Amino acid sequence: MFEEINVINRVAVGDIVRRAARRLPDKTAIVDGNIRLTYAEFDQVTNQFAHYLTSIGLKKGDRVATIAINSIGHLITMFGVQKAGLVWVPINPGISIKDQLYILDKSEAKLIVADYPVVQHNLPELSEYSFIFTADHEVDDAKTIQEVLQGQPTTELEVHIEDRDLAQIMFTSGTTGNPKGVMISHLSVYIASLSNIIDTRYTENDVSSVLMPMFHCAQHTFITSNFHIGATAVVFRQFEPINFMQTIEQEKISFIFALPMMYRAIIHHPNRSEFDLSSLKTAVYAMAPMDRPTLELGIKELDVDFLLGTGQTEMYPGTMFFKPEVQLTKIGSYWGSSAILNETAVMDDDGNILPKGEVGEIVHRGPNTMMGYLDNEEDTEESRKFGWHHTGDLGYWDEDGLMVFVDRKNDIIKTGGENVASIKIEGAILAHEKVENVGVVGLPHERWEEAVTAIVMLKQGFDATEEEILEHCQKHLNRFEVPKAVRFMEALPMTTTGKVQKHLLRKEYENLYDEIEETTN
Repeated sequence: MFEEINVINRVAVGDIVRRAARRLPDKTAIVDGNIRLTYAEFDQVTNQFAHYLTSIGLKKGDRVATIAINSIGHLITMFGVQKAGLVWVPINPGISIKDQLYILDKSEAKLIVADYPVVQHNLPELSEYSFIFTADHEVDDAKTIQEVLQGQPTTELEVHIEDRDLAQIMFTSGTTGNPKGVMISHLSVYIASLSNIIDTRYTENDVSSVLMPMFHCAQHTFITSNFHIGATAVVFRQFEPINFMQTIEQEKISFIFALPMMYRAIIHHPNRSEFDLSSLKTAVYAMAPMDRPTLELGIKELDVDFLLGTGQTEMYPGTMFFKPEVQLTKIGSYWGSSAILNETAVMDDDGNILPKGEVGEIVHRGPNTMMGYLDNEEDTEESRKFGWHHTGDLGYWDEDGLMVFVDRKNDIIKTGGENVASIKIEGAILAHEKVENVGVVGLPHERWEEAVTAIVMLKQGFDATEEEILEHCQKHLNRFEVPKAVRFMEALPMTTTGKVQKHLLRKEYENLYDEIEETTN
């Protein structure tokens, strides 16, 4: 009997939906265009999908991959998979087919749930895998999610799930090698999403945006937070400022998680005043710094609580929050204080915990720490030296006990005997009224070892010169921090979560100073 298995006291991701459905059966859980599902309906369809997966022979621990953008079908898949005791393997549709095949092989995926338009051109390479599609398609013998739900029981599937059973494998984007599979337990997801509710002051009355990609850990953790608390989630396929503002007004969205560049697009939009955005209450940003002019304008004119959240796949987010009450009281790249579920320290290379004011590696420990890297014991052990998870980020505690982020270890620029934080220079350049985005990297230089170099993307309709950007930098930065050169790109290479791909910039411009030398001689 179902009552006899461990559901009586377990911690499992799929249970989040069932428990919300018992409390709020008629509450709207999901809005996806014209489709709306209550919590009771969402619970039933995820149960049906779980039953289908076991009916085709999948067993506890088997892996199901998704290659899809945001949709209600994607949500049904992720929670149905985990209700069945299976392992969800989300794949970024934007990565190469080579990396997709690597992830599918490495994870030993037994089934792919995909958007047909996303995978149609790669179907020959993926022919050995079985598919379910989120909507209509043109593949013989493959079914849609709606088709496989037909006739399946709406009751909970009987499956034994332990708290630390593997719930999902998320692959980090590799810049120098193959992606790493990060193994995450039910416990990590469950507790991290509860912690976020407290730290972001999420409430049952919130209506939240699902704007960032669902396959990314940051959006996934906010989705689970949303369903924990019983709020309503509004799904977006992509970000377009006018449509986003229209939907905020129409659905009375109160809670947003977005990138700084998206907030800039809204706050500085010439048509913003045409939309009623008064429902907005909380605006979480991540992945990149928020320039101060945009932040000040957003707080003043939108009357919204902004807060920064940080984390990483290996340390399920959020791990630190820079809260609304200190957003404008501190100047610099602040990460704030630890989330309530984990602790944070700054460590030197020998494992010593450093006091306030001293720069070292930011380390964490808590129940949101990954189980390890898939089939990679060496890197797993390296990541948890001295009993802490090592982030690869550098920072220090300020006099008030708030974390100041210095830079990624790999992004620190060593120039003329000085260590320069690329993020500080980026923050200064982003404050220029004509700049939309920027990536700062160190490039090979005969004299300086590495030369500070800014690659700038200007706002649409604006022009600027290298001299203009350099003059701005000279007013706001130390002399050794001012870039040696500025180059302009129409669009910077970005990850799907809004991070500038600096390794691509370094490769693109690796010979820049040789070319400059040749030109001047």
